[in-house]
Amino acid sequence: MPARYHPVAALRPPLAYRLNDRQWLAVDWAVAGVATGVVLFNVGLLHGFRYQVPPSLTAIIAAAGTLPVAVRRIWPVPVLGVVAVACGVLTAHGRVTDIVEVVLGLAIYTAAARCGRRTAIALLVGVEAALGAGALAAFGTWSQEDLARSLLVAGALWFVGDSVRERRRYLAGLAEQAALRQQAEAECARRAVQEERVRIARELHDVVAHSLSVVTIQAGVGRKIDAVRPGEALRALREVEVTGRGALEELRRILGLLRDDAERPSLDPVPGIGDLEALAGRVRAAGIPVRLAVTGDTAELAPAISLTAYRIVQEALTNVVKHARQAEASVRLQADLDGVRITVTDNGTAASGTVAEASAGGAAGRHGIVGMRERAMAFGGTLDAGPVPGGFRVTAFLPVSGLVAGQVA
Repeated sequence: MPARYHPVAALRPPLAYRLNDRQWLAVDWAVAGVATGVVLFNVGLLHGFRYQVPPSLTAIIAAAGTLPVAVRRIWPVPVLGVVAVACGVLTAHGRVTDIVEVVLGLAIYTAAARCGRRTAIALLVGVEAALGAGALAAFGTWSQEDLARSLLVAGALWFVGDSVRERRRYLAGLAEQAALRQQAEAECARRAVQEERVRIARELHDVVAHSLSVVTIQAGVGRKIDAVRPGEALRALREVEVTGRGALEELRRILGLLRDDAERPSLDPVPGIGDLEALAGRVRAAGIPVRLAVTGDTAELAPAISLTAYRIVQEALTNVVKHARQAEASVRLQADLDGVRITVTDNGTAASGTVAEASAGGAAGRHGIVGMRERAMAFGGTLDAGPVPGGFRVTAFLPVSGLVAGQVA
């Protein structure tokens, strides 16, 4: 039985990432309250609950060394300054406890994590100087081990805060790069669609312009011959001729704007399904065996649909040549009353760099698929491209909608 799929959205982030600013502020107030109470009254639990009421001056200094940590996220630098000075004074009086060192560590961690590198280094130097000055004032009553422990705790928590700040900056840079990369890829995809639309417009211009030219010529010839009702036929043919010439001129004027200025109009005939065998021959000459099967009555297809089918097969085979050099390709095209069905399959593997690999990560592969899909959608059709077991497959359907070459001409 296949394993149940669990979407990534169902995963919950850690608790530290789910707390908002107000909740973190409440946590800080709780920590500050507990630390202040323990330090202020010298609470002990090792041999039963006990406490001691300190002198007023010591109580004020102890409160100054612990209580400000409640707002360390709001004013990190002032809080660190007050706590560091208070710790220095408590060190001079020999009243520094483990709780005070923890509170000082929290304050210096927050400042290092939220300030710039230069400011954080200056704060570290100031904190170490305050602790060293307090130890010198208590010379003889303050052991070297206790002094080294206080200095190391402050330095270690500063290092953690500095590392957290740099990691946040690094992750923010990665997120910004990812956003810029997505924008660039979206812009490339949009440009590829526009370029493909321009190319389609040029080719449709050639096809439709040819059809309108034929209509205009036929209308001109019909006007010159007599019919059963010569007068009525003459007026109708004259109207057809004028309308056809006007439409042809307007079409050339509008679609001519889509041509590149540096591009010269091609005089080569527009390719179609009948040219697929020549296309397959060129691909075979490039070293890719191609099996081509065309069924159905393709001669009655409209030139635009025939051209679109040719371009889709051409782009699919081009991707095989680029990304699946050791593969074999199969092209099946079936034309019936509903439309044209195209299937292009290759047996390239991921190890040889197939079109699947290009479509997943390469810009050329993505743009080729975008172009093929754009061509199919221009006729109300569909196109699917993706990896299959043992290779890659492109399938397309172009509806005919009753448009045949005889009706166009």
